[in-house]
Amino acid sequence: MRQFKTREQYLVAMAKEINEVFFKPAGYPVDLSKVKVSCGFTTQGGKRNAAIGQCFNDKTNGFNEIFIHPVLADESRVGDVLAHEMIHAYDNCKHGHRGPFRRIAKAIGLTGKMTATIASDEMNIKLAKIQKKLGKYPHEALDYKPRKKQGTRMLKVECPDCGSGHNEYEEKYFVRLSRTMLAKGAPICGQCCESYMWEV
Repeated sequence: MRQFKTREQYLVAMAKEINEVFFKPAGYPVDLSKVKVSCGFTTQGGKRNAAIGQCFNDKTNGFNEIFIHPVLADESRVGDVLAHEMIHAYDNCKHGHRGPFRRIAKAIGLTGKMTATIASDEMNIKLAKIQKKLGKYPHEALDYKPRKKQGTRMLKVECPDCGSGHNEYEEKYFVRLSRTMLAKGAPICGQCCESYMWEV
């Protein structure tokens, strides 16, 4: 059993094993010299239903970039998600989850909905052997709750004179604005047109 210090080392080793055990025998060898694998957020980031794996084509730097989401830590699940993304790498992300993807997925043992495949029982048996050979994935599942988008807190600013008996206006005059705008300069009262307004 091998020991890996980093997640990337483990994922690279797993990609090689998956290529040997599943892709090459099926007739779809992946050129791993042109593939980079890492643990990281997909483009959907921390959203509740974010993709748990993603592959980018080679247009940026000549490599297919595969990311396995940090919520995954179970080696067998990491394995079948990695296999799914390796199909995209083989295809250079040209066909999405259509024709060629489906054909390769079925050939290597993936099943279920093509956009969210899972390993068949037979594939899981082989993945378990790879897991035993490689040992534990050196990563703890990231436990997080997607952040709620924070709204802009609007500040209340009011005229210090209106409604205070300092002028003829009996009602307070106030407006709401962001702290950024207030920092740029306090507004002048729109009622008496004389006083700068204060945060309350």
